[in-house]
Amino acid sequence: MKRFVLTAIALLMAGNALAQDIAREEIRRTAVPGSDTMEVVVFRLTVPVGATIPLHTHPGDEHTVVVTDARAEAPNGNIVEFAVGTPLYFPEGQVHGGLTNVGDAPMVAITTFVVRKGEPLTVLAN
Repeated sequence: MKRFVLTAIALLMAGNALAQDIAREEIRRTAVPGSDTMEVVVFRLTVPVGATIPLHTHPGDEHTVVVTDARAEAPNGNIVEFAVGTPLYFPEGQVHGGLTNVGDAPMVAITTFVVRKGEPLTVLAN
């Protein structure tokens, strides 16, 4: 169940067909000390009620902390509840996403990516 919850929250981090509804505000971008190829990117992600994030991956690791209570529906119809402070981790290449915000308010999370520079931050999965 924990793996499912972790996979579910990662959905909150990608762009998608409803990307115009999802706000991803960049807070900080900086090089990883001692690396010419890696960077750290921090975002505040806001997913409005009814918005869905597609299955996706990243060119590095994603670390997320949920900052509002949230309720989401997975593709299989299961409802997932996220408490404030829920930490999530998605390693490079792990497909995650597919959640729809079915709560009463926007879902908000702070996402931190440690990714390769110059590559798309989010890659939609097939």
